[in-house]
Amino acid sequence: MKGLWKVGAALALVAAVAAFLLVAAAGARERGRVSYCRNNLRKLGEMAYQRLVSEELTGATGRAYWQEIREENFTNVRGGKKTWVRRFGGLNPFGCPVRGVQPLDLSQLSDEELERHMSDPSTIDFRGPRLAVGLLSATPYIIGADYAHNHPGGVGHVLLVDHTVREVRDAVTVKPFVGREAESLED
Repeated sequence: MKGLWKVGAALALVAAVAAFLLVAAAGARERGRVSYCRNNLRKLGEMAYQRLVSEELTGATGRAYWQEIREENFTNVRGGKKTWVRRFGGLNPFGCPVRGVQPLDLSQLSDEELERHMSDPSTIDFRGPRLAVGLLSATPYIIGADYAHNHPGGVGHVLLVDHTVREVRDAVTVKPFVGREAESLED
């Protein structure tokens, strides 16, 4: 009887440790997806860098903006025909891994599936700049972000580019807004 009690206690201990490890692994997996998402936004910013420093006026906003960037970076013209190519080892920087809807590995798609996927702007999980009222261009300080439904709880990422900073990696920061409204609250 005493031996059964010891076996039961050992099994309970093993079950508790296993449950703890499963919870820790799930948290690590989620943090990995969020980090992957941030890195995708940074990659999009790097691809858009030439357009941003050239200050080329564009009317494209939202997904259409990123579709233009995708076409500039993921197509080749051969024999007068535009063809989609895989870059970055087949990784898809236009898909949010937290949302988990778009394929993250484009190398697993056939050429026909790649053509269909890359030609469709709705397969982009990130939003691009918005055209502010009264502006002639969509050259913004915010050039990309998650769609609100990508991440649970409304948590997401914003890709900022301060035109005084030329290094895109250094420009990807979110700073708290301190304006006149905040100053008047302090008085």
